[in-house]
Amino acid sequence: MIEFVSETQVKRWFPIWLALSITFGFAFVFIKVASEFLDPFQQSFIRISLGLIALALVVTFSHRKFVTDFNAAKHLAFLGIIGQAIPFTLFAWGSHYLSSIASGLVNSMMALFTAMLAILLLPEEKLNRSRQVGLFIGFIGVLILLGIWDENFRGTWFAYLALTMATFCYAISSIYTRKNLSPLNLDPISAVTTQLFFGLIPVAIIAIFATSPPTSYPVNGLISIVILGVMGTGIALALNFELIARAGAVAASTVSYSMPIVATFAGVLLLKEKLHWYEPIGAALALLGISLVQGLLKPKFLKTN
Repeated sequence: MIEFVSETQVKRWFPIWLALSITFGFAFVFIKVASEFLDPFQQSFIRISLGLIALALVVTFSHRKFVTDFNAAKHLAFLGIIGQAIPFTLFAWGSHYLSSIASGLVNSMMALFTAMLAILLLPEEKLNRSRQVGLFIGFIGVLILLGIWDENFRGTWFAYLALTMATFCYAISSIYTRKNLSPLNLDPISAVTTQLFFGLIPVAIIAIFATSPPTSYPVNGLISIVILGVMGTGIALALNFELIARAGAVAASTVSYSMPIVATFAGVLLLKEKLHWYEPIGAALALLGISLVQGLLKPKFLKTN
């Protein structure tokens, strides 16, 4: 028998989880298109800048307050580097060698990294038997989605390694947010605005002084970077901040399990990328893992006393 969690519990965080799955999933398409005319540091610079501007306007016109407390600001500065500056640049670089589908698939590993870090750093999120099984099933699903036996995977391992490092940065960011920022009850929009400000500083310095201007400005690329910055960076990060507070770091990280499913369909439909036979199978297993980790499904035989 399978027991479902209450409707009230699901309603509290599931709409945000679903919105993030779609937004982050499509982001890999926009990263791929933008990388065709922007250097990785330039892409990160413009992406963070647009997200920062969008949220700063919201803070200003909604009469919110910018984060000025030193204790909170130092945590947000760390997150700006580890959660935006580094992984954004690595994903932009990796997209030169991998499809948007592949990028989305690698990002699936975030939930696994987050779960392992949670065991060490968040006692309240110790893995129970159901979560352990869910993460294992999800991990198998991710391996199938990646097609690790495929020759293309072996030929671009360096790009996969870079994206894995970026994904690990996201996991650190998720755990760090839950442990150090969620207890402060900061306004999500104000917090992420400050976070993006600090993340912008290093990529701005490199993009301005160490890269050459683009040689062309394609319309599709410009549209992609604007959507990526405003929606996929500014608004999405504010929603992710709120999701971590409501659902916890481990459960929130499983957005990365649904993300590759969305990224796959987006890559096929918008970029005409090839869909391999094993990807739908891996997607089905990943969805099952998501349900177990988030508690959407609670099989009685996995319960512990």
